[in-house]
Amino acid sequence: MSLLAFVTAPWSLGLLYQVLVGRRPLRYLIVAVALCLFSSSWFYDGYLLWRDGYYTQRWAGNLRLSPIIYVAAGLLWNLEVKTGGGFRLSFTRPDWPSRPADERFGPLLLISIPLILIAAYVLLAFVRWTF
Repeated sequence: MSLLAFVTAPWSLGLLYQVLVGRRPLRYLIVAVALCLFSSSWFYDGYLLWRDGYYTQRWAGNLRLSPIIYVAAGLLWNLEVKTGGGFRLSFTRPDWPSRPADERFGPLLLISIPLILIAAYVLLAFVRWTF
């Protein structure tokens, strides 16, 4: 799931934003939502089905909590330094998904902490770890 979130969350959130502000047609919303649900919930549900041999009752909780982590990851990976200082989400640029002009991550460390803490909170507070 983490690899899927790393690969799809920035793009999925970018598409969602682009559809909401009218830069992309509505059909892109279906792709963005499907990517989010597959990466954050359906893939894990399939894994649990394969591992346990039956469909888990935890699917509803997973469907509520995992997209929170997915969105936090997508926002984190869309953070970029603005030319001249400050930060923004890269999908707000008109030329998104092109690479940002400034690719440094150092200036974004402090602003990224809340997004990391959101994911950590969900994992620590709601996941019942079984090994």
